[in-house]
Amino acid sequence: MNDTTYTGILLYPRFSEYELSVLLSVLQQGGKKVLYIGLEHQVVKGEAGLPCIPETTIQEVDISKLDSIVLPGVDDFEHLVDHKELSAFIKRINAQGKIIGAISSAPYLLAQSGVLCDRKYTTGLTAEQRAFLGGFTDAYFVDAPTVVDGQIVTARGSAFVDFAFKYGELLQLHFQKNWYVQR
Repeated sequence: MNDTTYTGILLYPRFSEYELSVLLSVLQQGGKKVLYIGLEHQVVKGEAGLPCIPETTIQEVDISKLDSIVLPGVDDFEHLVDHKELSAFIKRINAQGKIIGAISSAPYLLAQSGVLCDRKYTTGLTAEQRAFLGGFTDAYFVDAPTVVDGQIVTARGSAFVDFAFKYGELLQLHFQKNWYVQR
């Protein structure tokens, strides 16, 4: 029986490639298997135009094979607002206590799914943007580059290196931090 678990990397149109760069390397160094998950079976282009092919979808993935997921930020997420299937997927992952990472604007996807209602978090979204979008509880907002609350890691987009480190630490991976920091 294969009891390997994966980190699911969500791919949706206009996701931020750079926010995943160090994280993917940390996962690779730590020997963590990755599964690329799309909203549909189609090529997904990131905000810089990098075409990516999901291996499965949020509807088809066997979530018992996942121990964690990552939601990259997106420069224009209008197509993800009130995305019922994505919200349901995030709720299922959270209900099972799996590790969730969301960076930049992606904490909004957690907020609209109800995952952040009683969790400390940070995001690249301004107070005005959070108020306009709704779903966020400002009392739990922490003005910091990266925040860990239980099994949830959130970060601003500019903190993508620290985000990767915190995520790798939550997964208890062994990786070389000095590969990513300038000396």
